[in-house]
Amino acid sequence: MNPESKEDKLLLAQLADKQRQCEQRQYPVCSDFLDPRQQALAQAAFGRRAACCFWGGYAEAERRLLVFLPDYISSEAAAQDSSQIWPVEADGPLLVLRARPTARQSGLSHRDYLGALLALGINRGKLGDLLVQEEAADIIILRELADYLLLNFERAGRCSLTTELLPPSVLQSRQPQLEPLKLNVSSLRLDAVAAAAFGASRSKAAAAIAARLVAVDGLPQEKADWLLAAGQQITWQGKGKVRLAEVGGKTRKERIWLLIEKYV
Repeated sequence: MNPESKEDKLLLAQLADKQRQCEQRQYPVCSDFLDPRQQALAQAAFGRRAACCFWGGYAEAERRLLVFLPDYISSEAAAQDSSQIWPVEADGPLLVLRARPTARQSGLSHRDYLGALLALGINRGKLGDLLVQEEAADIIILRELADYLLLNFERAGRCSLTTELLPPSVLQSRQPQLEPLKLNVSSLRLDAVAAAAFGASRSKAAAAIAARLVAVDGLPQEKADWLLAAGQQITWQGKGKVRLAEVGGKTRKERIWLLIEKYV
């Protein structure tokens, strides 16, 4: 995967500097959080020539740090267990900010929390996944933001918030919440499946794909006619993520039955 823009080249230059720091200090050095496309770019650039791994706080994390590793840490072991990198959790770069709305029926969404954080001037690269549930949101952050957010992250949407800091270990037992959806589509083309899965028109899905807003298994896909297979994940920026769990038979009208699992 080749860098395509000035931003890509700047990112790779910043990551190369992190790699040099690790080699000089012989201590783990991390990037900011990378989205799936940036991770693919980093993997292509550094995966074969540097000891490194990705880590986002829990196994299913979408936004992850690239961690460059010193000689004494195995990248294979580190990828499976972050305690191989930071044996003492307090030394790690991540914390979980748990934000609780004071209103019982707040109805706050991922967009509400993220919008409130960005309005505080927080760079998106300093924030990992936002895990939103009805009673609270667990926001994975870089440790450097902790004090600032405890003092200033007081509202999201129209609701006041209470916040506390927790170690990333609170996320280790987290299992993704999946909502099964049975759908039928005209074909396994990406635009057809994305439109059905996210409740959009096919033309809108095709436009989002052309704009590189839709990724398959973490990699942006620009071809609307890309054919999907069972087991693949589709992410649409701003709309969420789904998994194509099963491809079934055809209906009487020659449409294809699908079982989609939506991450909620």
